[in-house]
Amino acid sequence: MSTRMFSEDQLERLRSYPDIGHDDLIRYFTLTPADVAFIDPGRGRGPTDRLGLAVQLATLPWLGFVPDEVTAAPPVAVARLAERLGVDPAVLAEYGQREQTRSDHLRLAVEYG
Repeated sequence: MSTRMFSEDQLERLRSYPDIGHDDLIRYFTLTPADVAFIDPGRGRGPTDRLGLAVQLATLPWLGFVPDEVTAAPPVAVARLAERLGVDPAVLAEYGQREQTRSDHLRLAVEYG
């Protein structure tokens, strides 16, 4: 007999991003100079990968995990990170088309953080 650990509502919350308040936006979605250097394009990352990695890097301490759909991050948080990185926030829509990219970046974010 199998027992479910989470209800459907709980699973949905784990798959998506909650609304973000102003205090959490500032606290978790402000990149330090060290964060920006870590995300640096000199490491072979284009704008899409840089922004996707930044979203995961900021989300991990905020929620304690990164939802499956990184592209569904709160638009205000994405805009804040994109501005700091000097990229267009719209590029996030193309992030993670290769599933391995998302998991590689999550591993990097965990190791970095």
